[in-house]
Amino acid sequence: MKNLLTLLFIVMLLTGCSPKRYYTLGNNLTVTQNITYTKPIDVVTVNVPKYLQDLILVRQVTPYQVKLLDKARWLTPMKKRLTNVLINYLQKSLNNPNVHLYPWNANKKADKRVEVTIKRFIAYKDKVYLDADYKIYNYHTKNSTNKLFTTTVPTTIEIDKMMESMEKAYIQLLEEIKTEIVK
Repeated sequence: MKNLLTLLFIVMLLTGCSPKRYYTLGNNLTVTQNITYTKPIDVVTVNVPKYLQDLILVRQVTPYQVKLLDKARWLTPMKKRLTNVLINYLQKSLNNPNVHLYPWNANKKADKRVEVTIKRFIAYKDKVYLDADYKIYNYHTKNSTNKLFTTTVPTTIEIDKMMESMEKAYIQLLEEIKTEIVK
């Protein structure tokens, strides 16, 4: 009986309790600063689809089905992570310490507000797809610019490659937002 329990315990350890891997985006950004824009910028929390709100990574396997990657987890919720990467990227690329999460308490009134909604951000077959829309509101002119963004980045089935491609796709979006801010 003792041997049977020991064997059962080992099988449980090897199958159901194997370690999970945790993933994140934007930790190793190499941002080049080629523009300086020091006016304060508000950044609204990035909206993401439901499948990015959960900590389990997903991959699209058919046009109508996504698969949970059982052993792969996001280190932090993607809504928070993508927002932080956006703020960090704008601060570094614009040489601007005045980029903050909206609403925030400060003495300076912001010049612009950035809102991003991710519609699709997922790997499918050999590509990562990112579809988003973003809005840049100018507090002074009371005008806003609304843009659609879409890109695909090649990837493989390996999760590390998928993460690398997702990061590249997101950086493309951030670069476009930065360009639109300084227009």
